[in-house]
Amino acid sequence: MEHRRFHRVKFTALSDLVHQSMTYRARLENISLRGAMISADECIMVPPGDRCTLSILLEEGVPPLVLTVEVVHSFYSMVGVRFVSFADDAEIRLFQLLKGISSEPDQLRHEWQETLAHGR
Repeated sequence: MEHRRFHRVKFTALSDLVHQSMTYRARLENISLRGAMISADECIMVPPGDRCTLSILLEEGVPPLVLTVEVVHSFYSMVGVRFVSFADDAEIRLFQLLKGISSEPDQLRHEWQETLAHGR
């Protein structure tokens, strides 16, 4: 059964997932306005419900997107996360990123407006 409210966009980027004192070097596999799928070459030992810091490395010389995430599901080297809070201007930068890569810009705009209307 599909529970997502926001469509995901295939997007690969290096990222760091920090849980307590452990940093996992990972890859972003897909992303939406409110969540992402992350994979790693090693087992990611973060139980569902725990919060982490996710830094998405976009390109050289550009500050990473930094978000607080909650692990929704976890299976060995893959975790699905939902975004809980955004550092600095990360939320608007995320929207701009998705706007540039989405194949469904009208759907994305609708989701963004819905997010703003409901106070995130």
